[in-house]
Amino acid sequence: MPCLFCCILKLDGILSMKYLPLEKFDLYTELTSDEVFRRLRSVIDTDRRWLIFSNKKFVGDVERYYFRLWRLTWWSQNFRPIIYGKIQQKELGCSIQIRMRMPWFGFLFYSFIFGYLWLSIFMGSANLVVQKIQTGIWQIGSLGEWFQGIVLYLVMLSFVYFLPVGTFKWEAYRAINYLLKLTRTKRKNIIYRDQILGFTEIQIVRAIFLLPLGISIGWTIFELFQ
Repeated sequence: MPCLFCCILKLDGILSMKYLPLEKFDLYTELTSDEVFRRLRSVIDTDRRWLIFSNKKFVGDVERYYFRLWRLTWWSQNFRPIIYGKIQQKELGCSIQIRMRMPWFGFLFYSFIFGYLWLSIFMGSANLVVQKIQTGIWQIGSLGEWFQGIVLYLVMLSFVYFLPVGTFKWEAYRAINYLLKLTRTKRKNIIYRDQILGFTEIQIVRAIFLLPLGISIGWTIFELFQ
């Protein structure tokens, strides 16, 4: 767990997103779109053979101006980035629009568990406040049990978050380095994008905090005045 946390901190400033399992950026290279296409075709297993029968690191589909690929691994199949790219010819070289996301099964599964645990912290605190107000009994022992429960929830929440996100970020970092080497360009030629459906990452993170807080406050008021 600490290793995954340190991994995310170490990669801060290298990846476009700090907290979410998604990467979006534009990569510029002096290679032509034809050269990029040929290079991708040469290193990607488009036949999608089993790992033991393939001598290539990536598998996927490569079209003339579009590709989709992922790294062949024995592990972390639910966390490894699915990489989408669009190749556009420019006057000098070409640009590649890259988007990386977690596989849908892993993303939805861990998002559900994370959302359940995250909302449970707020709703458990709200129910405790309602109980104390209605009974008028504020015992230190009960608060101690509540605190222990919060700590346990936070430990579980940290595990559910850092395992998939930390693995995704590390795999995304490796994939970016591979693409830089493949296209013969440098990190300074990357323009990062931090918006998802028009919302920035910070706005989404704030919503993750504010929505359950608003729900728990509304639930508290409802229970007190019903």
